[in-house]
Amino acid sequence: MTDGAAAPRCRRALPVAGLALALTAACSRGDAAGTPPAATVAVPARDSVQPVTSPAGPMIVDTTQDVVLEVWPLTTAPGRQVEDTRRIVEHMHADLAFLPGFDAATLLASGDGTTLVLLAAWRDSLAADTASSRLAGWLRVEADTALRRRRLGTATARVQLRRTAGTPPMFSDVAMLQFTRYAVKPGHSFGALAALADSNLTMRVLRDTSAQGGATLSARDSGAVYMIVQARNATALDAALQSAGPLPFWAPFATRDEQLLAVVAGVRGRP
Repeated sequence: MTDGAAAPRCRRALPVAGLALALTAACSRGDAAGTPPAATVAVPARDSVQPVTSPAGPMIVDTTQDVVLEVWPLTTAPGRQVEDTRRIVEHMHADLAFLPGFDAATLLASGDGTTLVLLAAWRDSLAADTASSRLAGWLRVEADTALRRRRLGTATARVQLRRTAGTPPMFSDVAMLQFTRYAVKPGHSFGALAALADSNLTMRVLRDTSAQGGATLSARDSGAVYMIVQARNATALDAALQSAGPLPFWAPFATRDEQLLAVVAGVRGRP
């Protein structure tokens, strides 16, 4: 009688406290009878680590982010900037966004219709290397690295983020950015040019009230230095502040190309 009374209580307690033990016992009985155990389903723990995903919102160039950066300056033929922009934006959303290891990209355009610049971020070097030729094809970049070096001062799109000053550049829909490329002259010191660009960026942000912040990036082949300065308003920044004496700091070391750019499109990596 005692055992009979205890049995219902055990059955009532089973769904609450002993479900896992019951499933284990059932599997054991199945094995003993010569039948295969029932398939088990793994249920993730509530506090299990979730995969890291890219943050929503505009792309930001910041020294705290662990990404591989690329800068792709593109020259557009007269009257073709709008068409080239449409084609590249289509590739950004239909192809680039789905590549393994892709993190984010932003397309910028100049107001004179001659230039587009694509900034791309990757989660690791392998992903960037694997996608490099496909991205160059979508952008219709010349395959001859010698031609690219003559045009840009560098044959690679890969860059190293050197320094940020003020608020790191944020590529939102309303952002206006001054994009400067310094191509090193043959026989001159890349290290000196890069160090001077870093210090000039800091002084620029301190002295120019229209500059919200900026960043310097150097090409991995030591051929060019890029400076990106974000404006507080949609106006050109004061270029005269780049001079420090009779000649600007870069004059002995490099040639310079500078334009005011606006963000025209951005995309994040998709699973």
